[in-house]
Amino acid sequence: MKEPYLKNKISNDIRQTEFGIKLSIAELLSTIETNEFYEMLFDLKCKNYLTTNYDYAFKNFITLTEKYLSYNHSTEDIYSIRRQTQIFDKRQNEVCKIWNIHGEIETPVSIMLGLDHYCGSVSKLDAYVKGTYEFQEDSKPIRIKRMTEKLKLNEFDYRSWAELFFTTNIHILGLSLDFSETDLWWILTKRARMIHEEKTSSLVKNKIFFYGRHIKSDKEELLNSLNVTVIKPNPDNYKNDWHKYYTETINQIKNKTK
Repeated sequence: MKEPYLKNKISNDIRQTEFGIKLSIAELLSTIETNEFYEMLFDLKCKNYLTTNYDYAFKNFITLTEKYLSYNHSTEDIYSIRRQTQIFDKRQNEVCKIWNIHGEIETPVSIMLGLDHYCGSVSKLDAYVKGTYEFQEDSKPIRIKRMTEKLKLNEFDYRSWAELFFTTNIHILGLSLDFSETDLWWILTKRARMIHEEKTSSLVKNKIFFYGRHIKSDKEELLNSLNVTVIKPNPDNYKNDWHKYYTETINQIKNKTK
């Protein structure tokens, strides 16, 4: 009897410790302030912004002037496949969506930490792409269509950030894309496989760009193999001037998205 009891006690202790860490992270990040780069990003006028940050600095910048309103309709607890905040203008027109793809501080349990959480997220993404993902909305069951079917019909549900990796151009900036971020590497790999398979190669037409000041050759080669365009600046142009780098890179993105 002692051994199962000890296992349960250890398991409960681990969960409590993990949740305590997430609460601490949420408390620390609640004081994150906005900065001028958020203004530059918002000026891009993108319809979707994906962030791996847990905080609300970007949203807070947008709503600071009271010209815009934000609504968080996320019903997920642990995972963040559909986690989004909608931004509306005063006339109730949607301006954009902000997707906290690795969780948010108002729901500490959603903060993505550890391999278990990442692997669970990958299973949800896999189900979403395969068309076996289900959830409840207004007490009604919702089932997602297979990604290939949506691409063939050119009909999308816009319920998950995962869909964007197959339907719209994506610009990745300010993210090291560490190999521990298995969810992002998984979806990039899934997209690449669809591109290289004869039956689905013509369906995926979007482009993905990765902007990196310092990227190792092995990661660059891997991204290229996954049909991601890596854009590296001349290091002599910026050296340690991060302000200049981000300003000019965001302007590059702006020219591409016109």
